[in-house]
Amino acid sequence: MYNLKTIISISLISILLSGCAAMGVHSTNDPDQKINDAYMLFDEQQRPLPAERLIREAITIYKANNNMLGLAEAYRAYGFFFRSGVIGGKYHKHYKERGFMEKNATYTNRYEKSIEYFKKSAEIYKQNSALDKLTNIYLNMGFTYEFAGLPNKACKEYKRSIVVSQTFARQNPNIKLILPKGYDTHKEYMKPFLDRLICK
Repeated sequence: MYNLKTIISISLISILLSGCAAMGVHSTNDPDQKINDAYMLFDEQQRPLPAERLIREAITIYKANNNMLGLAEAYRAYGFFFRSGVIGGKYHKHYKERGFMEKNATYTNRYEKSIEYFKKSAEIYKQNSALDKLTNIYLNMGFTYEFAGLPNKACKEYKRSIVVSQTFARQNPNIKLILPKGYDTHKEYMKPFLDRLICK
């Protein structure tokens, strides 16, 4: 039979483990690694709670180091986070009842928050002429608007993504954007999305 000290020790260990939402993720002060871990957590492991914490920690570090491109990537990750399927699926009840670490974010306005952070990311990439990154941001803003049931706004971002990709191609003729197999240009890749929404 366990004595009282053993029972208390086991209880404390259980409490500590249950409180560690990021169990299995190595502790690090590297903001790049925090972002990589966050993607793994919310996208692959269906664990959005520790993922949001890591994204916010990375944002704080990038700001402190004045690393603007790192900050843009962290904002981009937050945009993906708010749009992620796990929030609307397995964790929808949690977020409806408790909200997010981001104080003014709610389950209802999560797509708005996704757009907000994509816009923050886009602004930095524009300032740094990172047109390849900007192409991706506008594309994903379009996806978010489409998920939110706003096809006109989705069309606008899809078309803006094409325009930026063409500018990137002119300025960097020897560099190609990474596209799914079977597509030579970003415009070709975007055509089914534009056709589906009957974008004009």
